[in-house]
Amino acid sequence: MDALVRELAKAECHSEPARLSLWLYEPESADQFRAVWKAFGHSAWVETVPRSLVNKIVPTREYVEDRINLVRSLLHEVSTAAYANRKTSPLPLPLRNFNSPITTELKSYWYNDLDSEKLSKQIKSLRMRFRQSRDKTLDGYKDDKALIFKPAKDNECHGIAHPTGSGGKAFACGRFRYGVALFPGFHYDVTSAKSPTLKVDLETSSGSVRSLKGEKRSYINIFPNDHLLPEK
Repeated sequence: MDALVRELAKAECHSEPARLSLWLYEPESADQFRAVWKAFGHSAWVETVPRSLVNKIVPTREYVEDRINLVRSLLHEVSTAAYANRKTSPLPLPLRNFNSPITTELKSYWYNDLDSEKLSKQIKSLRMRFRQSRDKTLDGYKDDKALIFKPAKDNECHGIAHPTGSGGKAFACGRFRYGVALFPGFHYDVTSAKSPTLKVDLETSSGSVRSLKGEKRSYINIFPNDHLLPEK
């Protein structure tokens, strides 16, 4: 992760065509894959190479070269949802703080074994489910804690283009989601549907808990990597 962050940091931000993928041989156990997914799964597109190709350099290269064209088309589908349709898609949601079965699903290896057609249908299904959470009166999407997540307008995506958070994973998740670049500065204006001020506990990009009950804030900005602004 540290090496990845150093490479990402060389660019101040990444444009829509940028891609980030992680290729690895199939792990020997589910625990090994879970460790990889925990570190990289929410930022990079994760591809597994058959274990039968371990220590076989040429066949491995040929497998990747053959597979990568399909991966490019898959990433195009993801980018359309996470970047171009960011205001109506759940893909760029802050996964720690938007409480919903949708984000529970998105925390898993949800695109495993999907071809382009199936991935397109899966993303369409996610968008339709996400649309059902829209609160037209409050102009945002309501989660299970009655928080309203209002996608920022393009002219409001200013300030920190890609908040880094406090660690390598937060940095990568501030730049990419499932292998595609995030729109610089995109965030959600979060308010409460039940009270004029926020009285909830939120998770920061590092996973620590921040209680808003005593801060008397009417809103807070939450970025896709769960970076919170204003900071406490």
